[in-house]
Amino acid sequence: MQPALLHSHRLSSRIYNSSLKYNRTFIRPNVRRTQQLLRVVPRASYDNEDDVPDWYKDIIEAAKEDPELAELLTTSGNNPAKVESRLRSEMDALHARITGKFGSGEEAPPEVTFRALDPFELWVWVELYSPPSASELEMTQEVINSWFMLGRLGAYNSSNLQVLYSSSGAGLDLEYDMAEASSGGMTSTMHDMGAVESNGPWLRFWVDMGTSDELAIDILINALMTFSREHVGVRQIVIGGENDDWAVPERNFERPEALTIDPYMP
Repeated sequence: MQPALLHSHRLSSRIYNSSLKYNRTFIRPNVRRTQQLLRVVPRASYDNEDDVPDWYKDIIEAAKEDPELAELLTTSGNNPAKVESRLRSEMDALHARITGKFGSGEEAPPEVTFRALDPFELWVWVELYSPPSASELEMTQEVINSWFMLGRLGAYNSSNLQVLYSSSGAGLDLEYDMAEASSGGMTSTMHDMGAVESNGPWLRFWVDMGTSDELAIDILINALMTFSREHVGVRQIVIGGENDDWAVPERNFERPEALTIDPYMP
């Protein structure tokens, strides 16, 4: 896949340069600028040269004549994973400009499985069909944030589903019972959530369900089903437990503030 990413970068550059040539404007690679950029690119930390991926060697070589690639290496800290992610984003954007289609999903629904559940530190795992681009990761985070925001506001309260269980079947004749809505004393609210993390095609995040009901899990699965079909393809959703090759950190009741999300904070 990586050679295709490099090809996509060159293709987008050719399209851009062709449009300029049509307007009688020509671009020549700024070789001096490229060399200056390459001098400040930090060396990647590999045990030996054999650890450097062949596709990444090709990009480093091509960057000597391509100032855009040199800039990419510099701003990505010479990190192959970051370089690949940014090239994927560029390829997705190019595809969107050509086809006029922004975002595509998968018709096949994702598989849903459950493992050991700890409602006060519940890990949710989502496997995509491919490593997400920066825009796809941001979009997924927004979906999870929205779900959590409703949880913080007590939306997932199965003891007050009057419209759902209304015998009339239509809201026009429903008399909303405020006594029932305010009964029970304890509100069903989520307490805390961590940011979405990525590792290859896998995404994960943890959430403290607080006093919210299991209804929240059903709603999350429903949302991710539609998200997979219309935006970013999801291969599977795993609720609870941990992956063998991606261990969760030890439980810490005083988590760093940077890892938490508070929807009431700006």
